[in-house]
Amino acid sequence: MHIEPTRFSRRAVLGLGAAALAGLAFAPRGAAGDDAAAVAHDFGGLPMGVQSYTLRDRSFEKALDAIKDDLKLNAVEIWNGHVTGIGPTKIRQLLDARGIKASAYGVVNFGRNDDANRKIFELAKVLDIPHITCDPDPGSFDGLDKLTEEFDITADIHDHGPGHRWGKIDVIWAAIKDHSSRIGLCNDTGHFIRAGEDPLRACELFGDRIHAMHVKDFKKNENGNWEDCGLGDGHLKLTALMKWLLARNFRGDLSLEYEGKNPVKVCQDDLSRIEKAVAEAKG
Repeated sequence: MHIEPTRFSRRAVLGLGAAALAGLAFAPRGAAGDDAAAVAHDFGGLPMGVQSYTLRDRSFEKALDAIKDDLKLNAVEIWNGHVTGIGPTKIRQLLDARGIKASAYGVVNFGRNDDANRKIFELAKVLDIPHITCDPDPGSFDGLDKLTEEFDITADIHDHGPGHRWGKIDVIWAAIKDHSSRIGLCNDTGHFIRAGEDPLRACELFGDRIHAMHVKDFKKNENGNWEDCGLGDGHLKLTALMKWLLARNFRGDLSLEYEGKNPVKVCQDDLSRIEKAVAEAKG
């Protein structure tokens, strides 16, 4: 995933006003969508959704339509590039109209400016988003300790493959282990695979500090380069991953992600593979 800077200003967030914020806080969250998703899929109770970056070839509104109608899901991690220029009230209206809940937001950069970081937390709070996936500056953690506690929203480091500052499991763990438990990991399984890491080892090491996960797979093509592929066609041990999630009764952000072409068709197939893996894990 390409990491986009967040462009919501503090004024835009706070400009909603008290009445608008109250309306957002108590707006119904689409029970009909929940029922439809329950009928369409059996993920063993896992909160399966999709990272909207997967559908970056279309607008946010059309991406939500595909999530609801084609993928039969009711959860989305909002890619911040999708909602640039769309106000929080409109975002919430688009979600609620389809019975879709926002499970996370990102991937965003956190720097050393606590005021700038606060704007992102304020936006997430307005949209009732519990997790922010991020690429934090190493000097930002003391500030994030306070912000995650104040807002009760997790900040989850997104591993981003070989050469990235957060590409290695042990590097991420060393950076956060002495900080708030609300600072955790967004386990991007595909990028760990590209970095020569085992996503399941990350699960075991981080445990309850895995608040988010991007489920995707990679394989090497005939030229020796990594490329996105269907789940299980590469190096991802999908059934073992589902078994770990089920054993922990995982309730964080669980987002399918695919960065290649024909995303709807590939994701439909991947969701069937996840259902099969869940059944195998339960058996």
